[in-house]
Amino acid sequence: MHIQRIATNELSSNGAMFQSSFWAEVKQRSGWKSYAFSVEMERSAFTLLVLVKRMAPLCSLAYIPFGPPLSSLKLSQVGVFLEDFAKQLRKFLPKGVFALRYDLPFEEVNDQNVMTFQTKRLRTLEQSVQPEGTVKIDLQWGYHAVTLGYRERAKRALRKADQVIQVRVHEGDEASFLAWYDVYLETARRDGFSPRSKNYIRSLLLHSKYDDEIFSSKLLLALEGKKIIGGIIVLFNPFEALYLYGASLRFEGVSCSYTLQDFAIRMACERKCAVYDLYGIPGPKGRAAHLAGLEIFKRSFGGQPYYRTPSTDYLYNRLTWYIYTFFETIRFRSRRRIKSQAEALPSS
Repeated sequence: MHIQRIATNELSSNGAMFQSSFWAEVKQRSGWKSYAFSVEMERSAFTLLVLVKRMAPLCSLAYIPFGPPLSSLKLSQVGVFLEDFAKQLRKFLPKGVFALRYDLPFEEVNDQNVMTFQTKRLRTLEQSVQPEGTVKIDLQWGYHAVTLGYRERAKRALRKADQVIQVRVHEGDEASFLAWYDVYLETARRDGFSPRSKNYIRSLLLHSKYDDEIFSSKLLLALEGKKIIGGIIVLFNPFEALYLYGASLRFEGVSCSYTLQDFAIRMACERKCAVYDLYGIPGPKGRAAHLAGLEIFKRSFGGQPYYRTPSTDYLYNRLTWYIYTFFETIRFRSRRRIKSQAEALPSS
């Protein structure tokens, strides 16, 4: 294995959204330091984004969002590879990094028998940073073919909303953004998740040099008359569209969430994306059961569920890691209240 530091703009544009130069820029604005690497192995080569954040003086966590790719490895090789990679990567990381956290890619289609690890240095966590399950829709046959796969629940909701709700792309005006953000905060209070800050959301929507070329982020707004009643943020690259955050007000018998997702799926098809990722359902074997309502909603658009290994840490400094994860567990339990949710995804 050969690892080499590269510039973040050299990250592959064909990989996962969270492994892109676009995401490196977003996270850089929110307090993470972005590192990019090229990795050459005997049977494969790839680029990798690694994020590092200082948690306390001389104490930092390194984090790999949805990487590295594992498809070239046999199952028996994965644990050994993750440990070896972490050891070799350490010399490129700042002093004081106490652990390398992996959120591995979604690999298993309809298979909840995902890998877990419990060795001296490699530990699968009780709580994951990112969702462990998702629903992906194949867009290769176009929008009409996708709608044929909608379940009756989605079709019925779209019929009810058709004459009531309009959807448009946010054009950057502050008043519309603030109106949507108020809806987002109300959704967070209602459904029991921790909202992202206004500045973080703005950082996602800032027009960068990547926007409308390779990567872009769009806020889609749902309106009843002139009133903003909901909206979703969707990220686009040449391969996929990914639904990231959503918010909606509730009305008797009418939901704008279905209309927003249908609009986003149509946009993704027009942009020739291959996949629409609804991002976030319960994990394998009952993990993250508080997302059960989301699974009903998201699977109503068809698609296939995918699962992945829960967040897994490689420990560089075990004592610091134990202290950090103790307080992290308390934070997770206080923020991720176990309650049924209907249409809103916790901050990720």
